[in-house]
Amino acid sequence: MVYTTAMRDLLLGLFAALLPNPERGDFTRRYGGDPAGWSALLGLAEFLVGGVVLVSNGLDFFKRAAERNAALVVDALESAKLSQEEIRGYMLSGVANWTGWLAEPWTWLLFLIPATGMLRLVVYGLHHEAAGEPLVWAGLRLWQIVERRLVQSRDLLRYGPERPDRIVPSPGGLTILSCRPKPDWNPLVTIEIRERFYRVLRTDERQDGSWWVYAYVMREMPESEVIRYLIRYNPT
Repeated sequence: MVYTTAMRDLLLGLFAALLPNPERGDFTRRYGGDPAGWSALLGLAEFLVGGVVLVSNGLDFFKRAAERNAALVVDALESAKLSQEEIRGYMLSGVANWTGWLAEPWTWLLFLIPATGMLRLVVYGLHHEAAGEPLVWAGLRLWQIVERRLVQSRDLLRYGPERPDRIVPSPGGLTILSCRPKPDWNPLVTIEIRERFYRVLRTDERQDGSWWVYAYVMREMPESEVIRYLIRYNPT
């Protein structure tokens, strides 16, 4: 049982350490875990292992580049056609090798690993907090953008384009039909419409012609009722 609890805390802490805010805060409040400590340990591992992998990749790239340049020089010497421009080019081959290495996307990905580890260590040292993984942050934000566009497309198909609200009178109140939701309208607020005051009884969705609408069914407030929060609504 103790082993199971420890493994659960380990997995939850590691997973939370990968998340950015506010997703990390929501996750820890719901499931628990200590993302700060695991973020520091993960940062140390990323800095050490990522640094070794980065240096190894660079050495391997420069080794292959040096072998290629040496073969070119030998071929040029044997053919006795080594011009001044070619000599100058071989002298600058070191700069070209650095540029070629830095131009590779894989190099920047390898740079990101120790850089993220250093960031985690600095954040933990200064604030004793976790720092999210950049790639996880990018993936989450991209998914949120896609999801928001999908919701907008779905709402456009269901509720249609934006258009003015319609007021439908009813005994003791009225109903407002809107093609878009009104998040601030709830039974606790008072809605002022044409110098009269109303409370929301209920909200539902109904079909209105070719589209669906949000229907806010409202009753008129008596003069003795207390107004706690007022929203002035202009039907135009």
